Amino acid sequence: MRLSRSVPLVIGFAIAAMVGAASACGLEDPNSIATRRGALNMAYPESLHVGTAVWQAQLAGRLPRDPLAQRGDLTPEARATLRLIKANASLGQLALRLSGAATVPERPNLAIVLLGPVLWSRFEAGSGSIRPSVHVQGPEGGDVVVVTDIAVVEAMAGGSLGFGEAIALGVVRLYGPAQAVAAARNWLVDIAPG
Repeated sequence: MRLSRSVPLVIGFAIAAMVGAASACGLEDPNSIATRRGALNMAYPESLHVGTAVWQAQLAGRLPRDPLAQRGDLTPEARATLRLIKANASLGQLALRLSGAATVPERPNLAIVLLGPVLWSRFEAGSGSIRPSVHVQGPEGGDVVVVTDIAVVEAMAGGSLGFGEAIALGVVRLYGPAQAVAAARNWLVDIAPG
């Protein structure tokens, strides 16, 4: 018996719902991160490989390491709050960069999940600017899911890493219908770094 492609997505949403609707990400509930990552990997196979690729890129000096991890003067709660603020700011900057690439004819909506905290955001691509919704429960129907991490978003938002290189490094993975994924890839690769 062959399972539909949507079955893993449904299973992932069901597991995510079991984690609890009160918190939208692991920064709010650190105890849920392992369950959230497991659900993410079930819904989007091999998405956890992004974490290893980010770690390797950081070791190679291609991506910055997390400066908050080195701060022994902060409580875990304070680190989580600062990471959330930093993630929200970087996602907002990325939305501005993506808005500047309006020459591509097809720009699908994106659901970006930051693997570390399993923080979801949505970027709605209208006729002009990108409307970001940061810290949402997950993707909506028709979204192309972009699995990455905060260091990658920071580098892409700051212009030091292009989307094409991010794909080549394995620090970004796209999921969704083939045509929508191809359109998203064309759009995102069209954005030059710097």
